[in-house]
Amino acid sequence: MRKWILRLLVVGFLWLVIARLAEIEKLVEALAGGMWQWIAAAVLLQVIYFWVYTGLYISAFDAVGVRSRWRDLLPVTLGSLFVNVVAPAGGASGAALFIDDAVRRGESGAKAATGALLVTVTELVAFLAILLPGMAHLYAHHDLKAYEIAGAATLTALITGLCLTLAVGLWRPQWIGRLLSALQRAAARIAGLVGRASPLPDDWPDHTARELAGAADALRSRPAVAARTTLVALSAHVIDLICLYTIFLAFRQSVGFGGLVAGYSMAILFYIVSPTPQGVGVVEAVIALVYASLGVPPTKALVIALAYRGVTFWLPMVAGVALLQRARSFRVEQRTRARLAEVWTAAALVGLMGVVSVISGLTPSLPQRLEVIDPLLSEGVRHGARLAAVLSGFFLILISNGLRRRKHLAWIIAIALLVLSAATHLIKGLDYEEATIALVLVGWLLTLRGQFQSMSDRPSIKQGTLVFVGAALFTLLYGTVGFYLLDRHFSVNFSLSAAVNQTVTMFFSFYDPGLEPTTGFGRYFGSSIYVVGAATIGYSLLLLLRPVFLRQPASDEERARAQEIVEAHGRSSLASTALLPDKSYFFTSAGSVVAFVAHAGVGLALGDPIGPASDAASAISEFKQYCAKHDWLPAFYQTLPDLLEDYVTEGFSTLCIGQEAVVDLDTFTLEGSAVKQLRTSKSRLAKLGYEAVVYDPPIDHIVLEELRQVSNEWLATMHGTEKGFSLGWFDDAYIAACQVMVIRSVEDGSIAAFANIVSEYQLNECTVDLMRRSNDAPSGTMDFLFVSLFEWAKSRGFDTFNLGLSPLAGVGANSDDPVPEKVLSFIYRHVNQFYGFRGLHDFKQKFGPSWSPRYLIYSGPASLAATAYAIVRADAGSGLIESYLLKRLR
Repeated sequence: MRKWILRLLVVGFLWLVIARLAEIEKLVEALAGGMWQWIAAAVLLQVIYFWVYTGLYISAFDAVGVRSRWRDLLPVTLGSLFVNVVAPAGGASGAALFIDDAVRRGESGAKAATGALLVTVTELVAFLAILLPGMAHLYAHHDLKAYEIAGAATLTALITGLCLTLAVGLWRPQWIGRLLSALQRAAARIAGLVGRASPLPDDWPDHTARELAGAADALRSRPAVAARTTLVALSAHVIDLICLYTIFLAFRQSVGFGGLVAGYSMAILFYIVSPTPQGVGVVEAVIALVYASLGVPPTKALVIALAYRGVTFWLPMVAGVALLQRARSFRVEQRTRARLAEVWTAAALVGLMGVVSVISGLTPSLPQRLEVIDPLLSEGVRHGARLAAVLSGFFLILISNGLRRRKHLAWIIAIALLVLSAATHLIKGLDYEEATIALVLVGWLLTLRGQFQSMSDRPSIKQGTLVFVGAALFTLLYGTVGFYLLDRHFSVNFSLSAAVNQTVTMFFSFYDPGLEPTTGFGRYFGSSIYVVGAATIGYSLLLLLRPVFLRQPASDEERARAQEIVEAHGRSSLASTALLPDKSYFFTSAGSVVAFVAHAGVGLALGDPIGPASDAASAISEFKQYCAKHDWLPAFYQTLPDLLEDYVTEGFSTLCIGQEAVVDLDTFTLEGSAVKQLRTSKSRLAKLGYEAVVYDPPIDHIVLEELRQVSNEWLATMHGTEKGFSLGWFDDAYIAACQVMVIRSVEDGSIAAFANIVSEYQLNECTVDLMRRSNDAPSGTMDFLFVSLFEWAKSRGFDTFNLGLSPLAGVGANSDDPVPEKVLSFIYRHVNQFYGFRGLHDFKQKFGPSWSPRYLIYSGPASLAATAYAIVRADAGSGLIESYLLKRLR
């Protein structure tokens, strides 16, 4: 919900900018005409003003017992200015932002509301100390207008009403309780009319009244703090008044103290009582009218009014747009999206700057500007700068994708290229517009430094550097040999040294390389040099900025550490699979481990982080940061439902991918018509002379060879290869270390089927990994195997038996399920003949299990396809292509 609120606020801001575009243009012109030293001083004073104004809220909150800090409230202060403009409600929208922020910090909302009311009252009372002298000055100069008197009367009524409200809260809090009870009853009646529950709980009036009474007691017991708050409010007005004076100095206009106060007081008065949001349009007109009536030239009065509003309103509001995302009211859901938007916007603008540089370098400079730089720079230097501008633009375009992926190396290269671009634009034709844009982008990228932490792959950096050097040498050799051997296609008879010089000249003076081809092939060859050079150098840049590849498996020390954590905290059917050798490990600062693989630019974790429950949320956040550093999209596969809220908090999307079947061993029975097939299978296999045998580790090598033969038969029958990641595979060391149940013929000792039993460590539950049978196994063998497994597990004291995931079962069945889940549901219902999802689900269903959903956690809709491909790659491993070919040849 809050993300939509923020989007609406941004839309409101854009509408305001469009609606006031003419005023903003005049504002820019006004600021450009002032002395920049005094304009800068005014901006600095506004920084101090908002710092002090934040202190006003801190003081007021302290008076009512609400704790707060400057670093928490400063973004809220500027954000509230923006909210008051695009969601005008007489200042209530901004105050609500402060109250909501306090609640999200664990403070009382009622106390925060009392503090916000105290801010409003003290701010208006302090303003009266300025308004009265200002009106007196206007009266003395016979310039007090009727609309000014009416505005003052409206303000006086407003102050009186707010003071009465505060007084009732202080000395008659029981009246507030009665009013709140009436509001609660009214809300309940209205909700009942539309068939809804009351949005206000029954205890809301009493609870809120108690909190208000507590705030009133705190305020009554600390009158000095309330007085201090008034002084802080007065200090803020004084700073704003000095800011207005510096604007006068910036435009070389004298003004007396009385006139300064008069104009300021009218500006603030109509800022408060104006019907337009924050007095937009009205305040500017009032300031201009007041100062014009006091003898300031009308043109200068308007310029001063526009400049003052630009410094005190428009610039802070733009800052409020940027800082609103840092307010707690929008931080949780929007922080990740806002940072991502900043990075993507910066990348797009850098790419656009590259396009501008290329176009600018290929178009003539303005003659009047060339006249300025002609005496200073030679034509050769200017042409060299033009070439450098085009090349830097070309590389900015290439590097923009690396910025989008948060590459630190791309950030460094982009800053260097932008600085070079700014210099070349000034040298080639005094193009200060392009240079200014480039330097502004440099400044912005510097402020975003913390967002560009993704590493590049070190071997790829080395390879890219070598390719870059090789590309330059190859292009030089290509051009040299071509010009030397193909000089008949040109009007010049190239010697070897001349061919080298011509190739170098083409790279550094492409605007006029002095090349005169006489044939079509000659023109083609000249162009091909640029194509070869650009392609090879571009490829080297791609290598420099590619994602990090995991070339080394986890070390023995890492595996031992991971095993220790999994054995101490593992509580799922995937716990033992996390220890298989295809996994890498990320260890959190608080002792958790994430088992993962990296494929196709995705850091794919198996299940939830394993470790102390208190560390789960931090582990998710740390792994996300780890993936960002390596330029991977983070994802978690087959997670439990327990941590969904933590994943959503970190900005992830969730997708149900199936149900895991768990059999309760205490209630499982072979009695009743529902399990008749299981009874029949068990009886039939027993009559045929088969028995279930459990082998404890280490498994004898002869038994291992028998199991391998069964496994190979099963793989051949399935036309498949060994899987990985979320499943184990037949490996002698792995199988030998497990308990294995086999269905063996008593008569000839042959194995019909087997399953290896794996531990879930801290969960008193048993599960299996590999389940395979021979081609000549009798019908019902797998039923017999699992019934025997249940009986064995129950005899060993296990509570439950996990049958594993039933992919896509129960997904997208509800009408309100998300679209991706409905797509998976369609696959489950209509593509069963290719994957056998329903057959697997029906097999597990006959054991009467309970079902628990499992989820895919991914980085958002745009990453879903890449994440799905990474899962296929991880599960199929090196057998992906082989498996595909086998199925095509069936």
